[in-house]
Amino acid sequence: MQIINSLTIFAHDDIIIKLNLINRWIGFMATIMENEIFQQTDVLKDCLNYNKDTLKELVKTLKERKISNVVVAARGSSDNASNYFKYMFESLAGLPVALAAPSINTLYNAKLDLSNSMVIGVSQSGAAEDVMAVLNNAKECNAVTVCITNNLESKMANLADYHLYCNAKKECSVAATKTFTSQMYLMANLAAYYAGNEQIKAELESVPDNLKKIFALKDDIAILSQKYKDMNSLIVLARGMNYAIAQETALKIQETTYINARPYAASDFHHGPFAIIDENSTVMLIAPKGESQKDMVEMKAKLLSVNAKVLVMTNDQNISQGATDTMLLPVEGSDYVTPFYNVAASQLWACFMSVARGLNPDAPRGLKKVTITK
Repeated sequence: MQIINSLTIFAHDDIIIKLNLINRWIGFMATIMENEIFQQTDVLKDCLNYNKDTLKELVKTLKERKISNVVVAARGSSDNASNYFKYMFESLAGLPVALAAPSINTLYNAKLDLSNSMVIGVSQSGAAEDVMAVLNNAKECNAVTVCITNNLESKMANLADYHLYCNAKKECSVAATKTFTSQMYLMANLAAYYAGNEQIKAELESVPDNLKKIFALKDDIAILSQKYKDMNSLIVLARGMNYAIAQETALKIQETTYINARPYAASDFHHGPFAIIDENSTVMLIAPKGESQKDMVEMKAKLLSVNAKVLVMTNDQNISQGATDTMLLPVEGSDYVTPFYNVAASQLWACFMSVARGLNPDAPRGLKKVTITK
């Protein structure tokens, strides 16, 4: 990655020395979160290898049952991964995907007719009671039930017809990193397998090794974390497949740095929310090459017109002009796979900013690894 800074302050020798010292300190004090981020290359390979046969069997069942729609139940990071799946499955398979409101079952004791659906419960621990309530509703309707967890012995794994296993080994940091991307990876492959799209399947198989190119940018991302560590608030914008990454980026910033970060779809941000932007605002644009980039370039111009600080994450240096900073990622890919590269860079940025602020990203205040909601 090249950090493109409009002020080019990194040319001064004294600042370079200071940044090198900071980088060495961060490297020496490597957190659990950082280590788990770097495990993602192996995790995604192991994840796909473990689940290939299950994916094929599941797709065969879905075709035989002629499902007409998909319902996904999840919370937190798992919900963000599910939002990515919604865009991907609808685009490739042409079937509608609804994100469930588990409160319909748990608060209002209502039952939905899910008889012609595939119903997916997504939970890293496999212990989310409200997600299991949706799966139980689906089982009563004889729907095709699927769960995605990182726990082979979980209640959810025993409940569903099919279990897609993250195979990420134990995740110790509270902030989900490798379990998030393995959930995304399983759902992305499910969409590609169902659609029979060999091109997307091949592109997905290249993701684990391409992540190494993101991890090689560790020092540059550490430098950028120093520049932004003292901000009080952040808006994160994206569109399409990467909207889920805006959501996940904001969540990682919230839970590891305590900065007030909020995600929006760029298309929605024009309606009302733009009024909060002024010269004191910091906005991150996730703008890879692809179908949504034109809209992100237009948003950049609009933000700069009111003197907002704009950080652009992209794999296209051509759109960096005028931005306060550009996080340039050296990985090509379609909208189906760029979310993996963007979220890996965002995970590192959040982790390093947390350390730079004197915090522990592995144990955020008020949070636990497993959260049980009803």
